Amino acid sequence: MSRLSTLSATAIKAMFSSETEQAVVMLLTIYGLDGTSVVIRLADNFNKRISETDADIAYGVRSRNNNYVFLPMEISLPSETEDGNSNCSIRFNFVTPEAIQIIREQLTGPVKILLELVLTDGTSADLNTVEATFSGFYITSASYNAESITLNLSMINYNTEPFPAYNFTPRNFPGLF
Repeated sequence: MSRLSTLSATAIKAMFSSETEQAVVMLLTIYGLDGTSVVIRLADNFNKRISETDADIAYGVRSRNNNYVFLPMEISLPSETEDGNSNCSIRFNFVTPEAIQIIREQLTGPVKILLELVLTDGTSADLNTVEATFSGFYITSASYNAESITLNLSMINYNTEPFPAYNFTPRNFPGLF
């Protein structure tokens, strides 16, 4: 079944129209190592100021009472293949020392990712209707240089996991031999 069949007609029209007031916004949520605490919320578009200090102004979107900070990104979405291998990547064209520090300190283990597509209507400041959700992804590697940061994501592939989990050897199962 195609992913387009789960999107609303309005979202499909916004994706394929040459000019429209509606836009599809990608929301990215990065969780901590425990899988529940949110580390970062990012969006690939903005429609309002979400915070302002003397030193900085942050733009982004507000969806379901959460602020997502605008950061330009290129996302390669997973394909729906028969073999079940689902990989995608996210590339940020904005590198700061703070971002590198987050990668080095907080993305050291299997960090969970949630990708969501929401639709703007051109006037609303809240984007509460989720059109599509891509969950179950983990950051498998992160690379960066002076120009960009790339996060490679993948799902747990149970096809490559050994079954049963243990080998039947005298060391693991002494009563069997």
